[in-house]
Amino acid sequence: MDYSRQQKLAISKILLDILSIDENIDPRETMYFEKVKELLDLSAQDHYDVLGLNTLKCMSIVKAMNEQQKMEFARMMREMIVADQFIDPNEASAFYDLCDFIGIKGIGLSV
Repeated sequence: MDYSRQQKLAISKILLDILSIDENIDPRETMYFEKVKELLDLSAQDHYDVLGLNTLKCMSIVKAMNEQQKMEFARMMREMIVADQFIDPNEASAFYDLCDFIGIKGIGLSV
């Protein structure tokens, strides 16, 4: 999937926010995020730059992506959430709220 650098950073920021929502970062979540960084071809500097981004701006960037990009992003979120084989209620709430915000329907969560 092709993304602009801005889209890649926005995706990464939101995934990092989801990763830390339950205040318990499982090694499997970290491993999945590393796969996403590789998939998006993000550098160590990009990872550092993501930390300073505004989440609301990143959500707007993702909302403006095309439907195929949004669906792939929703799949990434889902995989991030279930990577630890547990669906935290706060992560689930964030997932459904984000899907609603960006206009993605029909994607659910299950382990």
